[in-house]
Amino acid sequence: MGVSLLTYVVSFFIFSINYALTLCALIFPKWITFATPVPFYMETNYGLFKSCRSMSRDCRPFPSQNYNDCEEEGFCEIWRGSAAGMVAAAIMGGLIIIALIATMCSERRKRSRAWGPLIFMFLVFASLQVVAMSGVAYLYNTSNFFYMGSRYNFSFVLCIISWTLTVILSIVISMIALLGPPEYYYQSLN
Repeated sequence: MGVSLLTYVVSFFIFSINYALTLCALIFPKWITFATPVPFYMETNYGLFKSCRSMSRDCRPFPSQNYNDCEEEGFCEIWRGSAAGMVAAAIMGGLIIIALIATMCSERRKRSRAWGPLIFMFLVFASLQVVAMSGVAYLYNTSNFFYMGSRYNFSFVLCIISWTLTVILSIVISMIALLGPPEYYYQSLN
């Protein structure tokens, strides 16, 4: 059984979208947002590497010892672990893109066996994002740093969409590889 070139091409484009979502989630400082109620609306956005305030429009490194972000035990370690997980996912995503291009450019015999390692890479990519998302969600639910008025923002949602689509993509490719006919299989004409 094998996976056709068309499957790899479609997977490449779907995964490229997932990879773009991962990079956006990594870059934009919008994982958690705290908004003060009216009349003086102020919004603070917390990203994996920096925190930005809407009132003064300035950003600072987050979490930072200088701003007493790390007073709560384990907060900085978990937050930095989540950031490291997303960076590792971004690196893994780049390797997957290279592997997909190499698979699409290879001969039919190699292409028919490449689905296994690619599925493994997809699952590692998704697992790294799940670890990062779980760390942020754990801190959101347990830390005193985030209180009433805090909510998840679009970077958090982009991370969820990215790893979910990656898992679905790996399941679909596995099903095509295991249940589909070989790429070179042809029906006889009567």
